[in-house]
Amino acid sequence: MFKVKYYFDESTLTFKRVRLVKKQKIKRIISFLFVTGITAIFINILLSNYFTTPKLSKLTNNRTELIIKYESLQDKISNVNNALKDKQLNDDFIYRTIFELEPISSTVRLAGFGGSYRYTELEGFDHSEIMIETNKQIDAITNQLVVQSKSFDVVIDYAKNKELMLACIPAIQPVAIKDFDRISDYFGQRSDPFNNQPTMHYGMDFTGPEGSDVFVTGDGAVVEAGHSLFGYGNRITIDHGFGYKTVYAHLQEIDVVIGQKIKRGDVIGKLGNTGRSTGNHLHYEVRLYDKPIDPINFYFNDITAEEYDQMILALSKRRIPMD
Repeated sequence: MFKVKYYFDESTLTFKRVRLVKKQKIKRIISFLFVTGITAIFINILLSNYFTTPKLSKLTNNRTELIIKYESLQDKISNVNNALKDKQLNDDFIYRTIFELEPISSTVRLAGFGGSYRYTELEGFDHSEIMIETNKQIDAITNQLVVQSKSFDVVIDYAKNKELMLACIPAIQPVAIKDFDRISDYFGQRSDPFNNQPTMHYGMDFTGPEGSDVFVTGDGAVVEAGHSLFGYGNRITIDHGFGYKTVYAHLQEIDVVIGQKIKRGDVIGKLGNTGRSTGNHLHYEVRLYDKPIDPINFYFNDITAEEYDQMILALSKRRIPMD
């Protein structure tokens, strides 16, 4: 490992071999290893920065290609997401509107997956962030597609049952025009006739002769028929399906029973003055998914355009604006 060295012995006039003590040998070995290590590190740095191997070059190219593919995938995900949003808007404001269905709330459409963390296996890599974010976006789109698919299933069912639905939706006045004197109250804020306090009126009141026929406004089944303890007096509630119900209150008499199937135009009772009432009238409500809505939007079949205009004009004069 080391060159053999000699020295000239003047006393014997001969060359003798230089022999190192143990401490000197150890010192030389350590020095040799130190120099060799520093040299190896230097060469490694030099090769890493200024030279490359075919294997390293291939790995570098693969990493660059992977990044480019993920960036391209991000663009495709963005395009898919935009297309999905267009479908969601069409669903909420065209398809569901046609069948008077409530739009799907953003909280439902954007609901997460929940549960344990799903992306642990993608951590610890050079580009974990972009891989995790891409998988999150794909999972979010997948979830929204599931919600949208279920929504389309509902719309398709409504479309298939359109004829049945049209027969069930409330579409006539509950009292014949010849039998009522006037519409005494409309849907909206009004002054309570008993205490003069502002209150919400959830239906329309048809004033007319006691005993006048009350007609069901759409096909359905009777789910309530009897005296109410909440001021409605004698009340009938009809379930029309498709989320619709109608309520007929303050009746003089009830001519149907719970569970009875009825058709639009059937007589279900007589106009009266029972319950919390100040005179002969029918209180009529339309509810969609148990939420009261304005009945004025459901008179399709039995009033003329002039009569409808009179009704709208009267409504605009009588309704109290809500804050």
